[in-house]
Amino acid sequence: FILFHKQIIGLFPRIKSIGKGWIALDSEQQKSKAEVDPQKEAESLMRQFDNALIREVEDIIKEEFNKKKLLGVEGVPVLIRSIAALSIAYAFSETYRVIWGSQLSLLDYLNTQLSQPVVALRGFYNLGATQYPLYYTAYSFEQWLGFLKDQLLIRENAGLIGITVRGREFLTYLTNAGLTRNKAG
Repeated sequence: FILFHKQIIGLFPRIKSIGKGWIALDSEQQKSKAEVDPQKEAESLMRQFDNALIREVEDIIKEEFNKKKLLGVEGVPVLIRSIAALSIAYAFSETYRVIWGSQLSLLDYLNTQLSQPVVALRGFYNLGATQYPLYYTAYSFEQWLGFLKDQLLIRENAGLIGITVRGREFLTYLTNAGLTRNKAG
């Protein structure tokens, strides 16, 4: 929900906001805890998430869970893990859509090295700027590196930059999905 909160809010007008572990409804929809019937609230939320495509995919998932006899409590961890994996895959596909080739080259480099000083990484930016000057005109080295930090693909500690677990998993995702690292920028 955290990764998709804007999209979900757009789909479901009753939902005011979504955060880690909670959903806030519009004030007219909110009730005191004493008045809340969990069964009715679940049914109401299910109606908010209702459309033909969702029901179609739901049926496929139920069929697979029936085959594996996972529809009970045992299936909950599987569903949670699946949602986590899908959330990560979606986030990675969005990151890949906008990441530049020079940033991918930097990630590949950091994946094979110990943490490096910031100054040692400027060459990746400079190479991209030489090859694609129009892209870099209004995009500073700090912004270029900041994108990777914002995506949690790299981290800086005491002036040294290193790849994160998320960064390594992003590179694995690219390989497994057969996505090229030879991108513009």
